[in-house]
Amino acid sequence: MMGGKGGGKGEKDDSEKAVDGGKYHWQQKGEEVQIRFPADPPLVKKDVAVKFKRASLQVMVRGEAVIDGTLAGTVEVDECTWCLAPKGSELQIMLTKQRDEEWPALLDAK
Repeated sequence: MMGGKGGGKGEKDDSEKAVDGGKYHWQQKGEEVQIRFPADPPLVKKDVAVKFKRASLQVMVRGEAVIDGTLAGTVEVDECTWCLAPKGSELQIMLTKQRDEEWPALLDAK
């Protein structure tokens, strides 16, 4: 018998949400949060700086803070990572939540 992760916990909204008019997109599935930043012109690693903290995230692209704030929940810092899509077309950030709970938004509105 094959089992899936997180089954039976009710319907969760794991659809992708656009933020700031499409500046970035994020979605959550269980304890995983994915954030995508479309890049035009393409990015290289030296264009990006990402700082993961337990309750906050800072993302700098070409010296501009595209995210700098308190997260809606807490994450396992050692399990968070980022990468560039092929040809630098997109910055991809993966966060691992400390608890499998639905976040109402990526960043805390407080």
